[in-house]
Amino acid sequence: MAREITAHFSKDGEYFENSLGKEFYFNNITGPYEYLLGALSGCFYRTMLSKEHTSSYSSIDIKASGEKREESPTHLVKTELTITVKEAENEEEIRAMVDFAINNCSIYYTISKVSDISVNLIFKR
Repeated sequence: MAREITAHFSKDGEYFENSLGKEFYFNNITGPYEYLLGALSGCFYRTMLSKEHTSSYSSIDIKASGEKREESPTHLVKTELTITVKEAENEEEIRAMVDFAINNCSIYYTISKVSDISVNLIFKR
């Protein structure tokens, strides 16, 4: 079963949403896996910021999706992060921040023990 959320981080606010929009309640569409993907996105973003940097950008969106194993114990078997950076001042520095997060984000590390994770980085003007 595929699950997906998109986390938004900008000066206007920080939140994650699913296909219904901003969502903070458990229901038949939003549950533990959406919150796990939201936690992954938040941890990844905060870890990126913890690397010393001077580059600016207007916003970063992290779309996290995962494929859940149906057999017990269930867990994510495939996870994908698509990071979209708008108006990045220094793309190489942003790449270094993403690499830093891949190697230092605790939730990324934990999920990587049971799931194949891929990270895609997109720059937009």
